[in-house]
Amino acid sequence: MIRDRSYRPMHQAPRRSLLLVIALGLLALIIMVADQAGMLGPLRAQADTLLSPALSALKRTADRVGSPGGPLGDDQALQAELAALREENSALKARLIQAEALAFENARLREQVRIEQAHPWRLLGADVAAITPDAGRRLALLAVGAEQGVRPGMAVIAREGSSPPALIGVVAEAGPRSASVLLITDYSSTLSAQVYRNAGVARGVVQGQWQHGSRLLLDSIDRDSAIAVGDTVVTAGLTAQFAGDLPLAAIPPDVPIGTIEALHNTGRGQSADVRPFVDPDRVRYAWVILDGNE
Repeated sequence: MIRDRSYRPMHQAPRRSLLLVIALGLLALIIMVADQAGMLGPLRAQADTLLSPALSALKRTADRVGSPGGPLGDDQALQAELAALREENSALKARLIQAEALAFENARLREQVRIEQAHPWRLLGADVAAITPDAGRRLALLAVGAEQGVRPGMAVIAREGSSPPALIGVVAEAGPRSASVLLITDYSSTLSAQVYRNAGVARGVVQGQWQHGSRLLLDSIDRDSAIAVGDTVVTAGLTAQFAGDLPLAAIPPDVPIGTIEALHNTGRGQSADVRPFVDPDRVRYAWVILDGNE
């Protein structure tokens, strides 16, 4: 069997370092004796120049050999210190993640307080777990449910950028700790809505148009109603006024929905394309309006 002569066990490294120190020490001692005997003569200056780097290296090697962290030092102590530093670093990272999560949650709570101060609503915040089509329906899943007071028919709002807090859907079903929300962009979503303009009110019905390539349609508007592009569309809350036993009675009036983008004549009436303030597909956090009474 041919052995690789270049291989040397790692435990021989401290021995080589020690031998090097001894050899350099003997060499220095011989030179010092020769110098004292006057044997170096004119070569002394050159010897000093040549030996100075060697002596400096000798000192550094000796320091490393004699130090606790050197080849002859206590390696176990070094490993223990390194393990302690790694553990401390891991703990600091965990605390940093916790601090970031708390800051994010505090920002959400501050936003909720601002919305509640500006509107007569009592809100419940929730993460949007998923937005998915179910048999062609656009649904969102919230991480809150009946145990937190959520029930079918309640309005769900969200905020995006500089938009006002706006309606994104209505609770369709509520389990103990989760709830499914029918998004307002779904074709089966129909809500009473209204537009305020020139001290008057134009009422109609907002229907989802996602499956038809659009977002929302404001329909069944009286032809004489004065509405225009750019007007704000809000919930009318008519179900809450006239049919308190129905699920949609939980939707309060004047919840922002979107703005009118285009108008269409429909014979006896008119309709309008509506751009929602908040795109439900991008929402990752929302609020359920538990109570919308003033």
